Amino acid sequence: MNNKAVNDARKPRILVVDDEQSVHKLLRAYLERHDYDVRSCLQSREVVEKIAEHDPDLILLDLMMPELDGISATRRIRNLELQSYLPIIVLTAKKEKWDMVTALEAGADDYITKPFDFDELLARIKNMLRIKSLQDTLVRRTVEVDEANQQISRLNTVLVKTNKQLQRKLYDFHNLFEVSYRVMGQLEFHKLVRKALVNILGIFGTRNAVMLQGEKESSDFFTVVDSRGMNADVVNNLQFSRHSALIHYLELQKKAVQLHQLPEEFAEIASELKAAEIEVVAPMLSNDDITGLVCLGANFKGEPYSDENLETLGILTNMLSVATHNARNYERLRELSYTDGMTGLHNYRFFRLRIKEELARARRESSSLSLLIMDVDHFKNYNDTLGHPAGDEVLRKVSNILKKSVRDNDIVARYGGEEFAVILPRATQSGAAALAERIRIKVEEAGFFREEVQPMGKVTISVGLASFPQDAPAETELISFADQALYVAKKSGRNQVVIAKDIEELA
Repeated sequence: MNNKAVNDARKPRILVVDDEQSVHKLLRAYLERHDYDVRSCLQSREVVEKIAEHDPDLILLDLMMPELDGISATRRIRNLELQSYLPIIVLTAKKEKWDMVTALEAGADDYITKPFDFDELLARIKNMLRIKSLQDTLVRRTVEVDEANQQISRLNTVLVKTNKQLQRKLYDFHNLFEVSYRVMGQLEFHKLVRKALVNILGIFGTRNAVMLQGEKESSDFFTVVDSRGMNADVVNNLQFSRHSALIHYLELQKKAVQLHQLPEEFAEIASELKAAEIEVVAPMLSNDDITGLVCLGANFKGEPYSDENLETLGILTNMLSVATHNARNYERLRELSYTDGMTGLHNYRFFRLRIKEELARARRESSSLSLLIMDVDHFKNYNDTLGHPAGDEVLRKVSNILKKSVRDNDIVARYGGEEFAVILPRATQSGAAALAERIRIKVEEAGFFREEVQPMGKVTISVGLASFPQDAPAETELISFADQALYVAKKSGRNQVVIAKDIEELA
């Protein structure tokens, strides 16, 4: 039996790191009743050795320990090179938000305060293990995608060696290899298509080229993905039905065809395509299925394309079929790894990545950047009173309000729990404050299911705002000031927007 099978068969293993023996006994007794394998670490300085010894699936880590505090221990764990992601839930008797933020920034995934409710602890453990499972699955799929691309690369190498014998017939084979080298390894779909069309223009000396694919695999029509040299009106109106006679003909032929080579029954469609400045239609094939089309206009010589040209185009389109399929899959996987499953917003990992990028851009361009961190007021009361499904629906509805309120280049993320963050590139503090107030009002007026159970009679949000460079010069400080502003907003009455510069006046 391999290691993976053993890991899949064993109980989820939890490592408890706490200097109090009573806590270990209590957690072991409760968690083992729920079919968890519990291991102990009483000396926090031994946490790295215990991880190596027990290979846990999750860590419950006390924040306050005499030898090595929980935040330092978290940092040590995050510096380890582990084969899979290891979730950390911090256990603490401290209730200051700053300690929780520090723990989360150090790498903790969640926290729960002592004395804790065991049902809540069990729910958080299950949630973290579910997230770990999804993360591990995404990593495996990413590896599979990488392996597939390596296989494509090896196939391209084999293709080069095999076709050396055909260099006299395929005079532009070198250009074909250059396209495979420069284009096929591109994993961003639209960049791949753009590079492919530019290279096709050069290889075949054609005046124009266009690629068509279905928006989804189940789409009934192939529509334009990108084009070069095509008339805009043609591009806007060009599409092929998957069920048309021409597509069925290409499925049988499995090769590129020139319009003048089509049988007489296709005279009408050939005439329409000629009017659109198209001379050649090439299917993109995958396992005998057509995944798209590449169409060429007339070449600069004004001559018919040679059989060698059509054969080269057929090789190229089949390679593009594989490459575009891999690029779409890669983009789907990348989107999943940075997306919060419940709300559809970006997740915290994506937020931390983008705020670094946007701050770096703001420094380069000497422009402004604003950050909103917001929290659903009295969310725990709503959740406890009406249940988690109702609470989840509130989070989804607030998420939709946020998505509809911001610009296309703004970044909206679920910051954690009932908290959200919005990165506003090039937004001034006054502009960001106006947007925050509009969002606050929209939430207040949205009308939520049985919101009368809330202390204020409505579901509302509190918002903290900090801006670069006025409030903070760096990422950590900017997040901290926005979070402090949010804290003041909640402390001073909730359902309001507080700007970092006003913290001292309101605190």
